[in-house]
Amino acid sequence: IEKNLVIIPAINKIDLPSAMIEKTKRQLINFLGISESEILLISAKTGLGVESLMSEIIKKIPPPRLINEEKKTLALIFDSYYDQHRGVVAFVRIFQGKLQKGDRVKLYHSQTEFIVDETGYFLSDLTPTDALKVGEIGYVITKLKDIQQVRVGDTIHNVQDIGSGLAGYKKVKPMVFASLFPVDPNEYLNLKKALSRLALNDASLSYSPIYSQALGAGFRVGFLGLLHAEIVQERLEREFDLNLVLTTPQVEFKVENNKVYEPIVKITIITPKDYLSAIMNLVLQYRSKFINMNNFSSSEELILTYEMPMSELFSDFFDNLKSVSSGYASLDWEFLNYQEVDAGKLEILINGNSVEEFSMMIIREKAYFEAQKLLARLRELIPRQQFEVRLQAKFMGKIIASERIPPFRKNVLIKSGKVLGTGDIGRKRKLIERQKEGKKRLKMIGHVEVPKEAFIKIFNKN
Repeated sequence: IEKNLVIIPAINKIDLPSAMIEKTKRQLINFLGISESEILLISAKTGLGVESLMSEIIKKIPPPRLINEEKKTLALIFDSYYDQHRGVVAFVRIFQGKLQKGDRVKLYHSQTEFIVDETGYFLSDLTPTDALKVGEIGYVITKLKDIQQVRVGDTIHNVQDIGSGLAGYKKVKPMVFASLFPVDPNEYLNLKKALSRLALNDASLSYSPIYSQALGAGFRVGFLGLLHAEIVQERLEREFDLNLVLTTPQVEFKVENNKVYEPIVKITIITPKDYLSAIMNLVLQYRSKFINMNNFSSSEELILTYEMPMSELFSDFFDNLKSVSSGYASLDWEFLNYQEVDAGKLEILINGNSVEEFSMMIIREKAYFEAQKLLARLRELIPRQQFEVRLQAKFMGKIIASERIPPFRKNVLIKSGKVLGTGDIGRKRKLIERQKEGKKRLKMIGHVEVPKEAFIKIFNKN
């Protein structure tokens, strides 16, 4: 609406028994200010009404504005993927001029030059054509080997043309960071290859190698959000047969002149009015700031707008929102800015040694609660040693919580080769030997034996 675009309202999945067609019609009428006769009813599954929808698209959406093809070329990249034989294949819309095989062109923002190897349309497959002209959408084969150079939103223009690119380009920046380790250290090289292959088709994915005393070699990975992190982990495990440990994703805080700044987002929640009270009570628990509320000019749907710290949004907020709204509320967000916050680094110490994998940036008011929760979990997961294990949480230089794992007592079942209790001595010795073998699989942090399974369980949401 803001861009003055043509909107064709359509209600899909009308074949479902649970379809609320009349209610949805009223929502569209109130939201778009249209008449009921303009709304199309379709079922993409059965094909009902799809032909009418296509006819409306052809009739109502205007063709591209014709511009002289002799003008300098401006083509917008709206998607891309990597082909191992032909390099990066860019999907483009021609706003001005034309593109054809043999053209020497340049990417405006990345300043990368290449010669167009092929142009074509999207039919049943990629179908070559002599040229892509103004107003047309198609693909360009670049033969470039690095998809990071061909970013969505960049502009393709002729090398000899000097000018500005198409407006609206914004480089995608990772908003959430986590560490990724293979459960089997021997799989490190396979993980590296898998990440490099994913990055070819996902320009928003960034990673760099790190080393953990507890988990070995791995990677620090940047994601767009929690969903992106989950998708990447699932693809790595499913497509590349890897067993991975993903540490708790965290947003990036900025530290400047001994002051800490956290990223703030604007969230927009659309919900039926019945859930308004529950949602407003929920949002208050996440350090949010109310901005406004609109009602679509109807009494059924409400739009709530808040400012919220990104760390709160990327915790369990979305799951709780779906829970209190019975799944009917929808959520959208956009980054706003960085704001100063009273926060610091929470460190976990095991017998005085800091464990970086468990460290995190956290606001002061939540530090004690998170420290207590994490130490209690670690106390359950770390097996008893032959000596006392002290677990401590340090925040901004002070110990704010502690736990203790008592040592094993002396084994009095076997003494001088004689059994003091009941049972077979051979079986007991066999169990002790098996216990020794199990200890070999434990990861060492200082002098405390911490099983890798503890890291897997503490970072596993389930």
